[in-house]
Amino acid sequence: MTDSPLKEEFLHYLWRTKKMPIGGYVTTDGRPLEILDFGIYNLDAGPDFFNGKIKLEDTIWAGNIEMHVFSSDWKKHKHHQDKAYDNVILHVVYEEDKTVYRSDDKPIPTLELKGKIPKLYLNNYLGLIQSQNKIPCQSLISCVKKEKINLWKYNLTVERLGNKSAFVNDIYMSTGNDWEETLYIMLARYFGSKVNTEPFEKLARSLPLNIIYKNKDKRRTLDALFFGQAGMLMANYKDAYFNGLKSEYQYQQKKYGLKPIDSVSWKFSKLRPMNFPTIRIAQFAGLMYNVQFLFSKIREAENASVIKKIIASDISEYWNTHYRFGVVTTDKAKNPGSNFIDLLLINAIAPVLFAYGKLMADESYIYKAISILEYLPSEKNNIISLWNELEIESTSAFDSQALIQLKSSYCDKFRCLYCNIGNDIMNLKED
Repeated sequence: MTDSPLKEEFLHYLWRTKKMPIGGYVTTDGRPLEILDFGIYNLDAGPDFFNGKIKLEDTIWAGNIEMHVFSSDWKKHKHHQDKAYDNVILHVVYEEDKTVYRSDDKPIPTLELKGKIPKLYLNNYLGLIQSQNKIPCQSLISCVKKEKINLWKYNLTVERLGNKSAFVNDIYMSTGNDWEETLYIMLARYFGSKVNTEPFEKLARSLPLNIIYKNKDKRRTLDALFFGQAGMLMANYKDAYFNGLKSEYQYQQKKYGLKPIDSVSWKFSKLRPMNFPTIRIAQFAGLMYNVQFLFSKIREAENASVIKKIIASDISEYWNTHYRFGVVTTDKAKNPGSNFIDLLLINAIAPVLFAYGKLMADESYIYKAISILEYLPSEKNNIISLWNELEIESTSAFDSQALIQLKSSYCDKFRCLYCNIGNDIMNLKED
């Protein structure tokens, strides 16, 4: 057996989209074969297509259809030991390199597709999966109508929100079904951005909302609780603000039996000073000081503009002249900027509202999550720049989330056959 550039998913594509002729086949042992029903594509465990129907010689068979690139994959995947495959009436392979049998040792009728696949689909498929470009179809995407791409964007954005909502649901379950705590943890994660996501989540989980609510109108106490739980008040500085927080935290730590996270978790290296975890923690503490029952307020907010105002927070004055404890810098306001707040809406608030709408079967919150993305400007990053070079526009966060999903979940994984753009390109005829 030699390696093949083809993947099993290509055979699935040909079969489920009925790109192959129905009749005129012969099995590998010489029997005439006609496909009466291609069956139902199965995305779960078990045979690839359920309830297929074939005419083999003069007999009609109904049952399941299994597909492999090589017939020997049947044994490689241990189907010969699995009775779930005893109802397979046809084994469809690209190449038969070995006769295979069911668990009862009866040979399985096999259809070999090598040499029978229409050249149009074979060449287009190989052109996509063997592409060395960052976007496999980038040389052909201009042939796809913009209207089709825009329709696909909607599916992609909803898919991305759905993927994120699955993660939100896990957090929701871990909080004992508390939406306020869920949003609190999600916001904490994205205050940490990519570099400090995990320590920020640990920080939020180590400092429950009920403790924050008990001290909601005490700014210094909240600063002390957040920095203390972050493990950042262990050092010794000749700094009045730092020592005041340290003293306050020691009192609160004993009062609530708190255990700080390990300070070595925090990363400062290669970050712009505005993204230092000290600044983001101060901003997060400011948000929790300004707003109580944040999820309820966001759920009731009329639109994204109102939500942005709700989560705009003030930072303690100390940080206007510091990026780290004990090191004085030029005076500069360090409240969260509009772009950063946009990212919080995109990555935390919209997914939580979407997950809430799904769980409560209330479409108004699903639409609200989508409307937030439609309101916000497009994100700016390398992925969006790449699409812009291909003249694929991104005018809102709705667009940019769709294009990020397209690149990360389809292009990077060569899932062209599951992409509406890829499907269009599969049908392109050569000039």
